[in-house]
Amino acid sequence: MTPATGNPEEAGAAPLVETVLGDVSEACWSGREHDLVDVGWGDAAKHRRMLRTISGREVALRLPRGSFLSDGDVLLDDGITIVVVRRPAEPAIVVDTASYSESEAIRAALLLGYALGNQHAPLELTPDDVRAPLLTGPDTARRTLAELGLRGSVHETPLAAHGWTTTSGEHRDAHRHD
Repeated sequence: MTPATGNPEEAGAAPLVETVLGDVSEACWSGREHDLVDVGWGDAAKHRRMLRTISGREVALRLPRGSFLSDGDVLLDDGITIVVVRRPAEPAIVVDTASYSESEAIRAALLLGYALGNQHAPLELTPDDVRAPLLTGPDTARRTLAELGLRGSVHETPLAAHGWTTTSGEHRDAHRHD
C-alpha cells in the first residue's frame, strides 16, 4: 500500500511522530507486532506528512528538517504493536559489479556515473552492485546498459534502505540546465 500524504496539522486523532524511536532489530522491540508503513526512497526525506500503515492506521509525521526515514525505523509503540518503516521495491537500474575485476568495476562505475550524471540520480553502492532509481523508461535504461557494455538489469528492488551513498540527487549548486 502506498502511504497517503497530507498536512500533519490536519491529522486530527492520528498519533504525532516527532522522533524515530529506534530500529526494529533492537532487542527492546522483540515480541512486538509490526504494523508496516511503506516509504519509498523519494519520500524518505519528507519530514512533515501523513502516512498510512498497511493496516490503515494514520500517522502524522513531524520530524526535524534533514531527517531520513530508513528501512526498519520504529515510529510508534503502543506497548503491543510498533509502526515500522519498510522500503518497498521500486524500479531501478542495477549494475552487477561483483562479476567485474577491480579495473573493470571502476570503468563500469565511471560509465554508469556518466550515463546517470545529468539526471542527478542518487546512487547506492553495495559490495556487489551499484543501484540507481529508474528515471527513464525501462527499455531506454536497458539499451543504455547494453550500449555501454555494462552487466546489469532493470528491475524492482528496495532503494536507499539506510540512505544514499551519495547525495548527487539533492545538490544545490548554482549551475543551470537549459
